[in-house]
Amino acid sequence: MEVTALASHEEKEEHFKDQVAQLRQRFFNPISPGGLAGDGRSVVPASGFSFSAQQIWKVIKENKDLDLPAHKVMVATVRCEDIANDKLCRLTSDEAWIALEETVQFKYLVLGES
Repeated sequence: MEVTALASHEEKEEHFKDQVAQLRQRFFNPISPGGLAGDGRSVVPASGFSFSAQQIWKVIKENKDLDLPAHKVMVATVRCEDIANDKLCRLTSDEAWIALEETVQFKYLVLGES
């Protein structure tokens, strides 16, 4: 898979058109240098794509250096932090909670109750 960024059509129309023309040539001449298929040695025919994708996935699963579980933990941690921050923000703006917190602090500081 390859991702290609193009200039803004609205801001740089001529540059955009040039880039589109270059990309079009890569489709029309896929085995030429710079074409989508490169030099043609690593091209997988459509009939073999499924098997090729399975083999790639097998290598990914067997490669311990990829550390995919750590990535899942990182994503989960970030998501949990977002949720916790959202809940804390809602709690600290809740008037009933603020009143309860002030009452507790008043009783603890002034009255010495625990």
